[in-house]
Amino acid sequence: MTHSHDLHSHHSDAAAAAQAQREATVIGWVDGVAIPRERLDLRVGELRAGRLAARLPVVGSKEDRQFLRWTAQVLLTEELCRVELARLRRSSESASDSAAIAAPRPLTQAASLHLGSINAAVWTSTPAMSALYDLVTEPSSPTTPNTDTRTWYRVTHAGAATALDAATTAPTPLGWTTLDDLPAPLAAELRTRAAGTRVGPIRTSLGWHFATVTATEQRPTQPGQPTDPTDPARLTAFNRWLDHRRRDLVAHAPGFEHPGDPGQPDNTHRH
Repeated sequence: MTHSHDLHSHHSDAAAAAQAQREATVIGWVDGVAIPRERLDLRVGELRAGRLAARLPVVGSKEDRQFLRWTAQVLLTEELCRVELARLRRSSESASDSAAIAAPRPLTQAASLHLGSINAAVWTSTPAMSALYDLVTEPSSPTTPNTDTRTWYRVTHAGAATALDAATTAPTPLGWTTLDDLPAPLAAELRTRAAGTRVGPIRTSLGWHFATVTATEQRPTQPGQPTDPTDPARLTAFNRWLDHRRRDLVAHAPGFEHPGDPGQPDNTHRH
């Protein structure tokens, strides 16, 4: 009886969330300013007319509601980056609001994984994020070990906001990596497993992961090599800073919670 009641309650919550999405006039607020629903509808229309349209969920499905939540998070984070960049540039004597923002540096697959899907999408969609990244983080010191060779790994990866979604997502090749640019819990597990073994589900602050090392090889090290401008330590520091500012400045309208929020009814990883 309890299970039947819980299931009925879950379906009722999901129906209420679907209604909230349909009737919403705003998707959330950034620094107290409402972000209109029209902006979400425009972005979703562009995505459904784009090259990845065939991979998007059926309109009206639970997966579509999650897709709307994900896209809303992208839009709210874009606005957060614009607001924070303007604030920091106003407080800086060396830059003005009207100064041009350079196009963002390309992200590697591993860097995208380290940022998480929402932040990686924002990095690509607005140059404000990478400009903000340069302002609030400092380059790390070189971390190349003082040894003759180092193990490199060729990795495929699938990740999502829930363990079930990650398990059913098609793996993406990340190419060759030292594993240092992957989330630490995932990298630690991969180092202990033989090539060809699927690892997961592994949970990190960026979601749930499955990964497989498909090959390894030893390569010469280059002591003193400068770190990449998007190295893992900087990305981690930036994610922490951005999460802090998101907690302070962003509020979500009902129905547009983070897709991985365990409290929203369409999260498929439930106990």
